Amino acid sequence: MKRDVLAEEQLKLELIRVLSKFFLNHLEELVRKKTGAFFPVEKIDTMQLGKRLGRRKELQLMTVTVVDSLQNQKYDVDLAFKFLTDKESSIREGNGAVWLGNVLKNNYKVRTPQLLYFSQENSLLIYEGLSGPQELFDSDLDEPQKLFLAGMALPYIHGVFQYKVQVDRYLHLITNVLNRLNFAAGEKDELKSLFKPCLKRIGLNNSGANSFGDYHPGNVMFLETDGKTSNTGDMKIDSTNIYLIDPAYVDREGNVDRAEDLGTFFSKFAYNDFYLTQTFDKTSEDFELLCKGYNYTILQNGVSLYDYYPEGTTFDFQIALGILIDALFKVNISGFEKSEIRLQTCLNAVKYILKKNPFEVE
Repeated sequence: MKRDVLAEEQLKLELIRVLSKFFLNHLEELVRKKTGAFFPVEKIDTMQLGKRLGRRKELQLMTVTVVDSLQNQKYDVDLAFKFLTDKESSIREGNGAVWLGNVLKNNYKVRTPQLLYFSQENSLLIYEGLSGPQELFDSDLDEPQKLFLAGMALPYIHGVFQYKVQVDRYLHLITNVLNRLNFAAGEKDELKSLFKPCLKRIGLNNSGANSFGDYHPGNVMFLETDGKTSNTGDMKIDSTNIYLIDPAYVDREGNVDRAEDLGTFFSKFAYNDFYLTQTFDKTSEDFELLCKGYNYTILQNGVSLYDYYPEGTTFDFQIALGILIDALFKVNISGFEKSEIRLQTCLNAVKYILKKNPFEVE
């Protein structure tokens, strides 16, 4: 049956109109952020739908015009609402959004859109819209600044404690991914052998942390402000707010290897670098900038990223595993011919990383 897009859009507008009474106080907060003054919001006057974003276009942007009850003035407020496919996904993201909001609520540097409304029954989440911040790839900041800032943000999620990592998490991931990828049996055995010492190292380190879970460039946004430039030694960073979005896979157990988010961020960069050059020269330089940003934040608490890895870092392991996971996703949505090329490149890239350790940055 053909999808009635117009009817669907009208339904969303009506839904927001009905739900608005549950979060008018949140709209007041958003107006106060925008204007610097308090104006009690009386009603929603008009609504206009904007872009649809996300892999399945599940995120709908909207501009809402509200009317204050004191001076009868109108203000535009940006919203973003997301209909997910099932209750489990909506609960996971809703819980992640609440946790992330609490972690960052007093943070002047790293922020996340405020969750305004959550309905488990309708698998619906309504967020504060972000009209100013730009995604990493769209930002006008130069590349070193972007990478440094992206690294700066992560410790606020990870925490600075030193916990043990749940090694079984990674043993399960490796086993599951290799079983589902169409590699020859001998190739799978070689990869398992290469991963084995990495797993042992993970168990000996104290790198356990909370995890963002899906820390990729599309979930990191920047908003330049008018503040002073701060000098961080060999890197000058303009005053910029960092926004983290889409907390659908946040892990709050404190036993995820903190290098996992770093590896997730760089796995696509690493694959593309190897595909074009058969090396990781560019990616390893960029990865070092991310680590410098990470260290800049945690050094304020008297620790270094490398303090968590007395038995050696696991950066290579996590980037290699990230390449395998991404390959599995891409193979499932691409044709056989492209899959075969991608799998061979992926196999060669992972072997190169695990044998030569190009990401063991100092």
